Amino acid sequence: MSCNETQFDVLESIEKHIAMLKPKLPEKALICIGEYPTKILLKGHLVEKLPDVEPLFVGKSSKEIVKWSQSGISSDMVLGLDSKVETHYWYNVLSFTSKNDAFVTRLKEKVVQKQYESLILSSAWEGVGSALLPFLTSTLRDSSMNAVALTILPSSVQSTDVHFNALYSVGLCSSQDFSTIILVDRDLLEAFMGVNRNGSVMEGNIATNYLLELMLANYSFVQELTELSRTFNVKLFTILHVTGASLKLYESLENMLNSALSRPMLKFDLSSSSVLYVLVRMPEKLKESLPKGKIELTVANWFKGKASLKSIYVSEPIYVDEMNDRIDILLIVGGFSVRNMVASMEKRVKDAKNSAVKKGFIKEDEWQNIVGSLVKE
Repeated sequence: MSCNETQFDVLESIEKHIAMLKPKLPEKALICIGEYPTKILLKGHLVEKLPDVEPLFVGKSSKEIVKWSQSGISSDMVLGLDSKVETHYWYNVLSFTSKNDAFVTRLKEKVVQKQYESLILSSAWEGVGSALLPFLTSTLRDSSMNAVALTILPSSVQSTDVHFNALYSVGLCSSQDFSTIILVDRDLLEAFMGVNRNGSVMEGNIATNYLLELMLANYSFVQELTELSRTFNVKLFTILHVTGASLKLYESLENMLNSALSRPMLKFDLSSSSVLYVLVRMPEKLKESLPKGKIELTVANWFKGKASLKSIYVSEPIYVDEMNDRIDILLIVGGFSVRNMVASMEKRVKDAKNSAVKKGFIKEDEWQNIVGSLVKE
Protein backbone atom coordinates (compact mmCIF):
# COMPACT_ATOMS: atom_id res chain seq x y z
CA MET A 1 0.00 0.00 0.00
CA SER A 2 1.41 3.40 -0.92
CA CYS A 3 2.12 6.18 1.57
CA ASN A 4 -0.55 8.40 -0.03
CA GLU A 5 -3.22 5.69 0.29
CA THR A 6 -2.30 5.18 3.96
CA GLN A 7 -2.54 8.93 4.66
CA PHE A 8 -5.95 9.14 2.97
CA ASP A 9 -7.36 6.33 5.10
CA VAL A 10 -6.16 7.97 8.30
CA LEU A 11 -7.67 11.33 7.41
CA GLU A 12 -10.98 9.72 6.48
CA SER A 13 -11.04 7.87 9.80
CA ILE A 14 -10.37 11.09 11.71
CA GLU A 15 -13.12 12.93 9.84
CA LYS A 16 -15.63 10.18 10.62
CA HIS A 17 -14.65 10.27 14.29
CA ILE A 18 -15.10 14.06 14.45
CA ALA A 19 -18.51 13.74 12.79
CA MET A 20 -19.55 11.23 15.46
CA LEU A 21 -18.52 13.64 18.21
CA LYS A 22 -20.65 16.47 16.85
CA PRO A 23 -23.84 16.93 18.87
CA LYS A 24 -27.00 15.78 17.12
CA LEU A 25 -29.19 18.77 16.35
CA PRO A 26 -32.90 18.51 17.20
CA GLU A 27 -35.20 17.83 14.25
CA LYS A 28 -38.53 18.53 15.97
CA ALA A 29 -39.93 21.02 18.45
CA LEU A 30 -42.22 20.40 21.42
CA ILE A 31 -43.98 23.65 22.32
CA CYS A 32 -45.91 23.76 25.59
CA ILE A 33 -48.29 26.66 26.26
CA GLY A 34 -49.87 27.39 29.64
CA GLU A 35 -49.43 26.46 33.29
CA TYR A 36 -51.44 23.22 33.36
CA PRO A 37 -49.63 21.42 30.51
CA THR A 38 -46.24 22.83 31.53
CA LYS A 39 -46.51 21.32 35.00
CA ILE A 40 -47.49 17.96 33.49
CA LEU A 41 -44.45 17.84 31.21
CA LEU A 42 -42.03 19.04 33.88
CA LYS A 43 -43.37 16.53 36.40
CA GLY A 44 -42.95 13.70 33.91
CA HIS A 45 -39.42 14.81 32.93
CA LEU A 46 -40.34 14.20 29.28
CA VAL A 47 -37.89 16.80 27.96
CA GLU A 48 -34.95 14.98 29.56
CA LYS A 49 -35.98 11.76 27.79
CA LEU A 50 -36.05 13.36 24.33
CA PRO A 51 -32.61 14.81 23.55
CA ASP A 52 -33.43 15.08 19.84
CA VAL A 53 -36.44 17.34 20.47
CA GLU A 54 -36.20 21.11 20.99
CA PRO A 55 -38.51 22.12 23.88
CA LEU A 56 -40.12 25.50 24.48
CA PHE A 57 -42.32 26.41 27.44
CA VAL A 58 -44.50 29.50 26.94
CA GLY A 59 -46.37 31.10 29.83
CA LYS A 60 -47.13 34.21 31.80
CA SER A 61 -43.86 34.27 33.75
CA SER A 62 -40.43 32.90 32.84
CA LYS A 63 -39.43 32.77 36.51
CA GLU A 64 -42.47 30.69 37.44
CA ILE A 65 -41.78 28.16 34.70
CA VAL A 66 -38.17 27.73 35.82
CA LYS A 67 -39.36 27.39 39.43
CA TRP A 68 -41.77 24.57 38.52
CA SER A 69 -38.90 22.51 37.12
CA GLN A 70 -37.35 20.29 39.80
CA SER A 71 -34.18 19.61 37.84
CA GLY A 72 -33.83 23.10 36.41
CA ILE A 73 -34.31 23.99 32.76
CA SER A 74 -32.33 26.28 30.52
CA SER A 75 -33.60 29.82 30.03
CA ASP A 76 -33.41 29.10 26.29
CA MET A 77 -36.35 26.71 26.78
CA VAL A 78 -38.57 29.36 28.36
CA LEU A 79 -40.53 32.30 26.99
CA GLY A 80 -42.74 34.34 29.30
CA LEU A 81 -44.95 37.36 28.77
CA ASP A 82 -43.06 38.70 31.79
CA SER A 83 -45.42 41.61 32.22
CA LYS A 84 -48.15 42.68 34.61
CA VAL A 85 -50.69 42.18 31.84
CA GLU A 86 -53.95 40.42 32.71
CA THR A 87 -54.11 36.89 31.34
CA HIS A 88 -57.58 35.80 32.45
CA TYR A 89 -59.19 35.98 29.00
CA TRP A 90 -57.82 35.37 25.51
CA TYR A 91 -58.47 38.99 24.57
CA ASN A 92 -56.26 40.22 27.44
CA VAL A 93 -53.34 38.29 26.00
CA LEU A 94 -54.08 39.31 22.40
CA SER A 95 -54.16 42.94 23.51
CA PHE A 96 -50.69 42.46 25.00
CA THR A 97 -49.22 40.74 21.93
CA SER A 98 -50.64 43.36 19.58
CA LYS A 99 -48.71 46.05 21.48
CA ASN A 100 -45.57 44.06 22.30
CA ASP A 101 -43.51 43.54 19.18
CA ALA A 102 -40.52 42.34 21.22
CA PHE A 103 -42.41 39.32 22.60
CA VAL A 104 -43.83 38.38 19.19
CA THR A 105 -40.35 38.68 17.65
CA ARG A 106 -38.82 36.42 20.33
CA LEU A 107 -41.61 33.88 19.85
CA LYS A 108 -41.09 33.78 16.09
CA GLU A 109 -37.34 33.48 16.53
CA LYS A 110 -37.78 30.44 18.74
CA VAL A 111 -40.41 28.59 16.69
CA VAL A 112 -40.02 29.74 13.08
CA GLN A 113 -36.39 30.49 12.30
CA LYS A 114 -35.22 27.02 13.37
CA GLN A 115 -37.60 25.42 10.85
CA TYR A 116 -38.60 22.47 13.03
CA GLU A 117 -41.78 20.48 12.64
CA SER A 118 -43.71 21.15 15.83
CA LEU A 119 -45.88 19.24 18.26
CA ILE A 120 -47.78 21.69 20.46
CA LEU A 121 -49.37 20.98 23.84
CA SER A 122 -51.80 23.61 25.07
CA SER A 123 -54.57 24.12 27.59
CA ALA A 124 -57.51 25.70 25.77
CA TRP A 125 -59.01 27.35 28.84
CA GLU A 126 -56.10 29.43 30.15
CA GLY A 127 -55.80 32.93 28.74
CA VAL A 128 -52.24 32.40 27.50
CA GLY A 129 -52.97 29.04 25.89
CA SER A 130 -56.29 30.05 24.32
CA ALA A 131 -54.79 33.16 22.71
CA LEU A 132 -51.39 31.87 21.64
CA LEU A 133 -52.48 28.50 20.22
CA PRO A 134 -54.26 29.99 17.17
CA PHE A 135 -51.48 32.57 16.82
CA LEU A 136 -48.80 29.86 16.78
CA THR A 137 -50.60 27.52 14.40
CA SER A 138 -51.22 30.43 12.03
CA THR A 139 -47.61 31.63 12.25
CA LEU A 140 -46.21 28.17 11.56
CA ARG A 141 -48.62 27.63 8.69
CA ASP A 142 -47.63 30.94 7.09
CA SER A 143 -44.01 29.79 7.27
CA SER A 144 -44.90 26.50 5.49
CA MET A 145 -44.11 24.48 8.63
CA ASN A 146 -46.10 21.47 9.79
CA ALA A 147 -47.58 21.51 13.29
CA VAL A 148 -49.97 19.33 15.27
CA ALA A 149 -51.54 20.66 18.47
CA LEU A 150 -52.71 18.44 21.33
CA THR A 151 -55.27 20.72 22.97
CA ILE A 152 -56.81 20.02 26.38
CA LEU A 153 -60.40 21.20 26.81
CA PRO A 154 -61.67 22.35 30.22
CA SER A 155 -63.47 20.17 32.74
CA SER A 156 -67.25 20.24 32.77
CA VAL A 157 -67.12 21.56 36.35
CA GLN A 158 -64.94 24.54 35.48
CA SER A 159 -66.56 27.96 35.25
CA THR A 160 -68.08 29.70 32.25
CA ASP A 161 -65.14 32.02 31.58
CA VAL A 162 -62.72 29.18 30.80
CA HIS A 163 -65.22 27.54 28.43
CA PHE A 164 -65.47 30.89 26.64
CA ASN A 165 -61.68 30.88 26.20
CA ALA A 166 -61.72 27.28 24.95
CA LEU A 167 -64.52 27.78 22.42
CA TYR A 168 -62.80 30.85 21.02
CA SER A 169 -59.40 29.16 20.78
CA VAL A 170 -60.53 25.92 19.12
CA GLY A 171 -63.00 27.78 16.89
CA LEU A 172 -60.37 30.23 15.66
CA CYS A 173 -57.95 27.37 14.94
CA SER A 174 -60.70 25.59 13.01
CA SER A 175 -61.44 28.71 10.97
CA GLN A 176 -57.82 28.88 9.83
CA ASP A 177 -56.47 26.93 6.87
CA PHE A 178 -54.48 23.80 7.62
CA SER A 179 -54.79 23.71 11.41
CA THR A 180 -54.49 20.18 12.84
CA ILE A 181 -55.85 19.92 16.38
CA ILE A 182 -56.16 16.82 18.57
CA LEU A 183 -58.82 17.44 21.24
CA VAL A 184 -58.54 15.93 24.70
CA ASP A 185 -61.15 16.34 27.44
CA ARG A 186 -59.62 17.24 30.80
CA ASP A 187 -62.08 15.08 32.75
CA LEU A 188 -61.27 12.01 30.65
CA LEU A 189 -57.54 12.75 30.77
CA GLU A 190 -57.50 12.97 34.55
CA ALA A 191 -59.55 9.76 34.75
CA PHE A 192 -56.96 8.03 32.54
CA MET A 193 -56.09 4.48 33.57
CA GLY A 194 -53.55 2.55 31.56
CA VAL A 195 -50.44 0.41 31.65
CA ASN A 196 -46.89 1.42 30.84
CA ARG A 197 -44.63 -0.72 28.66
CA ASN A 198 -42.95 -2.02 31.81
CA GLY A 199 -46.31 -3.18 33.17
CA SER A 200 -46.72 -0.46 35.79
CA VAL A 201 -50.03 1.39 36.09
CA MET A 202 -50.41 4.90 34.67
CA GLU A 203 -53.08 7.13 36.15
CA GLY A 204 -54.27 10.66 35.52
CA ASN A 205 -52.89 13.44 33.38
CA ILE A 206 -49.28 12.26 33.68
CA ALA A 207 -50.22 9.91 30.81
CA THR A 208 -49.93 12.98 28.56
CA ASN A 209 -46.16 12.44 28.64
CA TYR A 210 -46.57 8.86 27.45
CA LEU A 211 -48.83 9.86 24.55
CA LEU A 212 -46.54 12.69 23.46
CA GLU A 213 -43.45 10.51 23.70
CA LEU A 214 -45.16 7.93 21.48
CA MET A 215 -46.04 10.58 18.89
CA LEU A 216 -42.52 11.98 18.92
CA ALA A 217 -41.02 8.51 18.60
CA ASN A 218 -42.47 8.37 15.09
CA TYR A 219 -40.20 10.55 12.95
CA SER A 220 -42.94 11.27 10.38
CA PHE A 221 -45.95 11.67 12.70
CA VAL A 222 -46.44 15.44 12.35
CA GLN A 223 -45.94 15.39 8.58
CA GLU A 224 -48.25 12.42 8.03
CA LEU A 225 -51.09 13.67 10.20
CA THR A 226 -50.98 17.20 8.75
CA GLU A 227 -51.01 15.76 5.22
CA LEU A 228 -54.07 13.66 6.09
CA SER A 229 -55.69 16.73 7.62
CA ARG A 230 -55.08 18.87 4.53
CA THR A 231 -56.06 16.20 2.01
CA PHE A 232 -59.50 15.62 3.55
CA ASN A 233 -59.96 19.11 5.03
CA VAL A 234 -60.30 17.68 8.53
CA LYS A 235 -58.97 19.89 11.31
CA LEU A 236 -60.23 18.30 14.52
CA PHE A 237 -59.12 14.89 15.78
CA THR A 238 -59.20 12.96 19.04
CA ILE A 239 -57.69 9.76 20.44
CA LEU A 240 -58.74 6.22 21.23
CA HIS A 241 -55.84 4.39 22.84
CA VAL A 242 -54.36 1.15 24.08
CA THR A 243 -51.13 1.36 26.07
CA GLY A 244 -48.79 -1.41 27.16
CA ALA A 245 -51.22 -4.14 26.11
CA SER A 246 -49.81 -7.67 26.32
CA LEU A 247 -50.52 -9.68 23.16
CA LYS A 248 -50.58 -12.86 25.23
CA LEU A 249 -53.16 -11.40 27.59
CA TYR A 250 -55.38 -9.80 24.92
CA GLU A 251 -54.82 -12.65 22.43
CA SER A 252 -55.42 -10.46 19.34
CA LEU A 253 -55.30 -6.95 17.92
CA GLU A 254 -59.09 -7.04 17.59
CA ASN A 255 -59.45 -7.44 21.36
CA MET A 256 -57.07 -4.54 21.92
CA LEU A 257 -59.10 -2.35 19.58
CA ASN A 258 -62.30 -3.35 21.37
CA SER A 259 -60.78 -2.19 24.65
CA ALA A 260 -59.85 1.15 23.06
CA LEU A 261 -63.55 1.98 22.71
CA SER A 262 -63.77 2.23 26.49
CA ARG A 263 -60.84 4.67 26.61
CA PRO A 264 -61.79 7.74 24.54
CA MET A 265 -60.05 11.05 25.19
CA LEU A 266 -63.18 12.95 24.13
CA LYS A 267 -66.91 12.25 24.18
CA PHE A 268 -67.76 12.05 20.48
CA ASP A 269 -69.82 10.11 17.95
CA LEU A 270 -67.43 7.60 16.39
CA SER A 271 -69.93 6.78 13.62
CA SER A 272 -69.68 10.36 12.30
CA SER A 273 -65.88 10.12 11.85
CA SER A 274 -64.37 10.26 8.36
CA VAL A 275 -60.60 9.71 8.67
CA LEU A 276 -58.26 7.66 10.82
CA TYR A 277 -54.54 7.76 11.56
CA VAL A 278 -53.05 4.73 13.33
CA LEU A 279 -49.83 4.78 15.33
CA VAL A 280 -48.44 1.49 16.68
CA ARG A 281 -45.39 0.68 18.81
CA MET A 282 -44.36 -2.90 19.49
CA PRO A 283 -41.32 -5.13 20.16
CA GLU A 284 -39.19 -5.92 17.14
CA LYS A 285 -39.73 -9.64 17.72
CA LEU A 286 -43.38 -9.19 16.64
CA LYS A 287 -42.40 -7.63 13.31
CA GLU A 288 -42.95 -10.81 11.28
CA SER A 289 -46.11 -12.01 13.02
CA LEU A 290 -47.72 -8.52 13.00
CA PRO A 291 -46.51 -6.78 9.83
CA LYS A 292 -47.91 -3.42 8.80
CA GLY A 293 -50.15 -5.01 6.17
CA LYS A 294 -51.85 -7.23 8.73
CA ILE A 295 -52.40 -4.25 11.04
CA GLU A 296 -54.00 -2.28 8.18
CA LEU A 297 -56.45 -5.06 7.34
CA THR A 298 -57.29 -5.73 10.98
CA VAL A 299 -58.05 -2.06 11.66
CA ALA A 300 -60.09 -1.68 8.45
CA ASN A 301 -62.15 -4.78 9.26
CA TRP A 302 -62.66 -3.66 12.86
CA PHE A 303 -64.06 -0.30 11.73
CA LYS A 304 -66.66 -1.89 9.45
CA GLY A 305 -70.07 -1.00 10.81
CA LYS A 306 -68.60 1.52 13.25
CA ALA A 307 -67.88 4.38 10.83
CA SER A 308 -67.82 5.05 7.08
CA LEU A 309 -64.22 6.19 6.83
CA LYS A 310 -62.90 7.93 3.73
CA SER A 311 -59.33 7.09 4.65
CA ILE A 312 -57.37 4.86 7.03
CA TYR A 313 -53.66 5.64 7.27
CA VAL A 314 -51.47 3.25 9.24
CA SER A 315 -48.04 4.71 9.89
CA GLU A 316 -44.93 2.55 9.78
CA PRO A 317 -44.86 0.77 13.18
CA ILE A 318 -42.31 1.87 15.76
CA TYR A 319 -40.18 -1.13 16.72
CA VAL A 320 -38.42 -1.30 20.09
CA ASP A 321 -35.79 -3.72 21.33
CA GLU A 322 -37.69 -5.25 24.25
CA MET A 323 -38.26 -8.77 25.48
CA ASN A 324 -41.92 -8.25 26.38
CA ASP A 325 -44.95 -8.52 24.05
CA ARG A 326 -46.54 -5.16 24.90
CA ILE A 327 -48.17 -3.06 22.18
CA ASP A 328 -49.18 0.62 22.15
CA ILE A 329 -51.93 1.70 19.74
CA LEU A 330 -53.15 5.23 19.10
CA LEU A 331 -56.24 5.57 16.93
CA ILE A 332 -56.32 9.25 16.00
CA VAL A 333 -59.83 9.79 14.67
CA GLY A 334 -60.96 12.88 12.77
CA GLY A 335 -63.88 14.41 10.95
CA PHE A 336 -66.48 13.64 13.62
CA SER A 337 -69.35 15.99 14.37
CA VAL A 338 -68.87 18.48 17.21
CA ARG A 339 -72.24 20.14 16.69
CA ASN A 340 -73.72 19.05 20.04
CA MET A 341 -70.58 19.95 21.97
CA VAL A 342 -70.37 23.40 20.37
CA ALA A 343 -74.09 24.11 20.90
CA SER A 344 -73.74 23.24 24.58
CA MET A 345 -70.63 25.38 25.03
CA GLU A 346 -72.07 28.30 23.07
CA LYS A 347 -75.16 28.36 25.27
CA ARG A 348 -73.02 28.17 28.39
CA VAL A 349 -70.70 31.07 27.40
CA LYS A 350 -73.37 33.38 26.02
CA ASP A 351 -73.06 35.97 28.80
CA ALA A 352 -69.23 36.02 28.64
CA LYS A 353 -69.38 36.42 24.85
CA ASN A 354 -71.94 39.23 25.06
CA SER A 355 -69.73 41.03 27.58
CA ALA A 356 -66.71 40.75 25.25
CA VAL A 357 -68.76 42.08 22.33
CA LYS A 358 -70.07 44.96 24.44
CA LYS A 359 -66.51 45.89 25.49
CA GLY A 360 -65.36 45.82 21.90
CA PHE A 361 -62.94 42.89 22.19
CA ILE A 362 -64.74 40.99 19.43
CA LYS A 363 -67.54 41.70 16.99
CA GLU A 364 -70.68 39.58 16.90
CA ASP A 365 -70.16 38.56 13.28
CA GLU A 366 -66.55 37.57 14.02
CA TRP A 367 -67.72 35.36 16.86
CA GLN A 368 -70.37 33.72 14.68
CA ASN A 369 -67.78 33.00 11.99
CA ILE A 370 -65.46 31.40 14.56
CA VAL A 371 -68.17 29.21 16.06
CA GLY A 372 -69.67 28.47 12.65
CA SER A 373 -66.35 27.06 11.39
CA LEU A 374 -66.63 24.25 13.95
CA VAL A 375 -70.03 23.01 12.79
CA LYS A 376 -69.64 23.59 9.07
CA GLU A 377 -70.31 20.30 7.26
